[in-house]
Amino acid sequence: MAQRRLPRAARPDRIAAEYRAALGPSVQVLLDLLAELVSDLAREWPQPEPVRTDNDRDVARTVKRTADKLARAVKAESIVPIATKYGAATSDFQRAQLAKQARAAVSIDVRKLSGLDRNVPRQIAQFAETNAQLITGLGQRMADDIAEIVEEGVVTGSRWETIASRLARAGQVTESRAALIARDQVGKLFGDINKQRQTNLGVTNYVWRTVRDNRVREEHEALDGDSFEWGAPPSEGHPGEAVNCRCYADPDFSDLLG
Repeated sequence: MAQRRLPRAARPDRIAAEYRAALGPSVQVLLDLLAELVSDLAREWPQPEPVRTDNDRDVARTVKRTADKLARAVKAESIVPIATKYGAATSDFQRAQLAKQARAAVSIDVRKLSGLDRNVPRQIAQFAETNAQLITGLGQRMADDIAEIVEEGVVTGSRWETIASRLARAGQVTESRAALIARDQVGKLFGDINKQRQTNLGVTNYVWRTVRDNRVREEHEALDGDSFEWGAPPSEGHPGEAVNCRCYADPDFSDLLG
């Protein structure tokens, strides 16, 4: 018996946006340290003549001091509760999407089935741990960006206006990285939990679905509508596994229909 047409699963974009907003204060700590560095360097950077040896030492000390602060500015223990909250929200959202599809296909309320959430709490905990590492690592990545900008400025004798502009972009890059982490990690968790719950139900196959807009990767667009086994992923991996992948897996309930 063929399963009925499934309703389209919604994406957890709102959760990703709320998660990024919740990370805002941690990102702002890094931006404030960058602003402090810019203020300090504005007093020390020589103009219009090139950097001299004494200035070079002063600049290096200032950058090193900021780098040390950036590396320890965001604590993992402050990120874990935030990530856990939005990991749980992603899990609840995915459960609702799967339940909607299961009702349409097999007239079963999967939320009442025992074993549906097997291993899901572990996935949420892993999500929180991974995200804590990624967010705390933003400080070190910003410190590395700053060191590269300043070192190049010293070597080339750049004017302060050029250095200040590049440092401002370093702050924008950090904000973009935080947004990417939120989107990518929520999408990955959604896909991982979808796989876990489907296999918990005994679903062995799925149909690859894209969001069907102009930002879909060509290689993923080519997979849209194809069927795959959970135990044998295509070369691109399962939906959601690639960085910032917005594809998702529609369950094939054929095995449950008998």
